[in-house]
Amino acid sequence: MKQQIRVSTSLPGPKSAKILDRLMKVNGAWSISYPFVHSESGEGNGCYFGDIDGNIFLDFGSQIASNPLGYNHPTLLRVSKEYLGRSPLKFAGQDFTIKEHLDLLEQLIRITPKHIDAGFLINSGAEAVENGIKIALRKRPGTKIGISFRGAFHGRTLGALSLTNSKTVHKKNYFTFPMQRLPFSEAAGEELQRIIEQDAPFENIGFVILEHVQGEGGYHVATPKMVNDVRTITKQYGIPLIADEVQSGMGRTGHWWAFEHFKISPDIITAGKALQVGAMLANKNQFPNESGAISSTWGGGHALDLANGIATIETIKKEKLLQKNTFHGSYLRKGLSDISKISNIAIQNIRGLGLMNACDLPTKKMRDDLVLQLLKQGVVVLGCGKSGIRLIPPYIVTKIEIDIFLENLESALRICSKKGPIHSGTICKYGMCAESHS
Repeated sequence: MKQQIRVSTSLPGPKSAKILDRLMKVNGAWSISYPFVHSESGEGNGCYFGDIDGNIFLDFGSQIASNPLGYNHPTLLRVSKEYLGRSPLKFAGQDFTIKEHLDLLEQLIRITPKHIDAGFLINSGAEAVENGIKIALRKRPGTKIGISFRGAFHGRTLGALSLTNSKTVHKKNYFTFPMQRLPFSEAAGEELQRIIEQDAPFENIGFVILEHVQGEGGYHVATPKMVNDVRTITKQYGIPLIADEVQSGMGRTGHWWAFEHFKISPDIITAGKALQVGAMLANKNQFPNESGAISSTWGGGHALDLANGIATIETIKKEKLLQKNTFHGSYLRKGLSDISKISNIAIQNIRGLGLMNACDLPTKKMRDDLVLQLLKQGVVVLGCGKSGIRLIPPYIVTKIEIDIFLENLESALRICSKKGPIHSGTICKYGMCAESHS
């Protein structure tokens, strides 16, 4: 029997509410919540998951792009069973080697441009960005500034946060190192040239970092002119170009890496999320040759995570998920366009590549209302930017799940077109759900 949406309690349900209320008291990082607690029994499959109150949700958020193969994928279940009973599963991976470390690096190098022939495994996307910065700066002793883009999000460690430029809440009262920003538009190349000629000679620029599809900042897609102008200038002056592929990489856009859509190759790639571990990839000569210049106790050291990363790459190839992501992304965007023509609320600025898609609502309140309404209907989506929602289902999604999503979106839009408060009750306690923090 095919999985179906089922919401039989208020949100959060009574069991979830008890845990969430207790968590709010002890979790120092608490700022938002989706009003459910995932089922420990693994209830759900494919694009669906269950909570501990017995509700079943259709997931168009993929754990913020970290769950590319959905729930209870048979390949990942097999991998988990193979590692069941092993101890330890976590090793000090940069000093004490396990074979999975080599296997994942070799798998990654096979799906990168030819000049990218080495990598460093780490715990998260932010740490991948940190180490991308490090190897860029190591070769450029005259560095005074780095360059990122307006609206960028690169992580929450202090180095990565220095590059981030999406919301002030991310950076308030935190130290950052000197940065200049480029517009995320076709004026980027002209502005980069101006910076080199007027503000900082190219020897003083440590790197340029770019999300070819911005993530938390709004799922904005770069234009070919913007990307090619920036790449031409960075090549001309020998400035390292870092491609942040933490959210867009590993096949989500229909290519292994978003930069492939623009026919360019960066100097450094950062990956994470769908890979199950963090990774920074570059030419071997780009890495420092001093022992200890980059390292981490737990970096790439969790055997099950490494094995799941390997299995994810193999499954994407075996099941031809790159091609399917391209097809289903186009199908989803067409459905959004059809709804925008008939809805009382205009869906604006429909955009995306592959299964990395978004659209905007007229106001932030309307976006937040829509996210909550979809949750009440059993559908999970994520906010992004000022008033956008991002739509990132697992790669194993089919037209059936997309049609179910579109039906729910259309009905939720009708409800959210009403004036005045849309939601009430305990769900409002977690009413910041639409806000994105990664």
